[in-house]
Amino acid sequence: MASKEGVSELKLRHLQINKSGGSKSRAAEGAGALGEGEPESTEEEPVTPAGRMFLQPDLCCTILCTMGFQKTINLESFKQAVKNTLVKHKRFTSIVKKNRKGVEIWVETEVDMDAHVFEPSSISEAEIATPGFVEKYVCDLSIAPPLPTSRPLWECHVLNGTSGNAAAHAILRMHHSLGDGTSLMSLMLACTRQTDNPEKLPSIPVSMGQSSAVAASQSFLQSFWKMLVLLVNTVWGIFYFLATVLWLKDSDTVIKGSAGVEQQPKLLVLTELNMEDMKFVKNTVGGTINDVLLGMIGASLRRYLQGRYNEASTLPANHNTLEALRIRAAALVNTRASPGLQELEAMMAGGSQVRWGNHMGYLVFPISLKYYSDPLDQVRAAKKVSDSKKASLEGIFTFWSATLLSWLAGPSLPTILTRRAILQTTLTVSNIPGPIEPVMLDNNPIVHIFPVVSGHPQSLCFYLVSYAGKAGLVVMSTKHLIPDPEKLSQYCVDALEDMKKAAASIKV
Repeated sequence: MASKEGVSELKLRHLQINKSGGSKSRAAEGAGALGEGEPESTEEEPVTPAGRMFLQPDLCCTILCTMGFQKTINLESFKQAVKNTLVKHKRFTSIVKKNRKGVEIWVETEVDMDAHVFEPSSISEAEIATPGFVEKYVCDLSIAPPLPTSRPLWECHVLNGTSGNAAAHAILRMHHSLGDGTSLMSLMLACTRQTDNPEKLPSIPVSMGQSSAVAASQSFLQSFWKMLVLLVNTVWGIFYFLATVLWLKDSDTVIKGSAGVEQQPKLLVLTELNMEDMKFVKNTVGGTINDVLLGMIGASLRRYLQGRYNEASTLPANHNTLEALRIRAAALVNTRASPGLQELEAMMAGGSQVRWGNHMGYLVFPISLKYYSDPLDQVRAAKKVSDSKKASLEGIFTFWSATLLSWLAGPSLPTILTRRAILQTTLTVSNIPGPIEPVMLDNNPIVHIFPVVSGHPQSLCFYLVSYAGKAGLVVMSTKHLIPDPEKLSQYCVDALEDMKKAAASIKV
């Protein structure tokens, strides 16, 4: 943990706010109803069905986005910068209430910046300079008491003190009901400007789709075949997801979590990867950065589990080899285009919030633990799975089925099913693209960004975020199950190096 003082201050702060605000222990329990004397807005902003799930006690998730800054943060100036940018968005000035129909809606309220942006007073610069302190502080926050529902569901912790290549850090803690990771990353970037051009918004990577000319040149048979593949993959994907919810569980390995693991102490390791190496590998196999990431994770897990089971001299029951183990990742997929940075600026100026919120589905990815003599075959195996997921409506099905269930029966049933799907798998994988060039906030250059999610019942998470040509890999684990996430991180680095060498030998 970060420090006894840091942990106790976090808990004390939340307890004091909860007592004064009268909020309960979980976000959903604090959502009050509109009183008889309160007028019901004619322009209600309902919480999205996925957002309502995240408000339930069993799936109360929080996003933690850590930004490292080049210079020390002036707290008062930083508060004003946040007020002039992030707080202009309605979600960050609203609390959750229930309308007369019992449906959760966003209701605008006053924002006390001192309660939302603060610098923990009991932590010294010397403590912050301790190696790994910031990562430990983030781990403390991941299991801290829930955000009080008497005020907007976010807060920002400022840590002034040199840690690594950053002179200060700001940790933005947001309830997942505010929006999904892709939208929140876009919003955060809309608050920044390019370091070399302070008048310009950041540039974010855009995936290139198939051109209309290529699409038009396809024959009827090609189009028919694609539709047939889409149908088959969708049917199989839906069956596979439902099987996971109902009975198909991952192997009970030493890294498999169980109910309640989300409340256990965490460990976090941040490693910088060479994005050019990842691009080199993905171009060699004709895949994507996601394929390379999944391949790295597969190679890393094989090596890690091999070490753990060699030490114990035993594998889980009914498994003779590592390859026989079922290890799967739960990954989120965005079901619609995220708002552009210019559109987000319009939202912050009071525009419609209709395109905001949680619009995502779940995909279940099998992770291959097979030994490959050619490291690139690990990426090709991941690409094969990814290609079938892309040529499928599985993600859209999981999103709309949960939405429909929420409309018909309220958020409890889809929450139970979603939580069960997560419990049946082993790990979470997330890849969020950041800005192409360096950016700054409050005229303070940002040197690195890394997001994590807490509150979901899994013991292992891999997060990849790109920033200014670099790639940050975060490995977050539950301490008592995986006490050495630095090994997994290093194995990923080693796997990427092996893949790069194999790709270079092909190019020669």
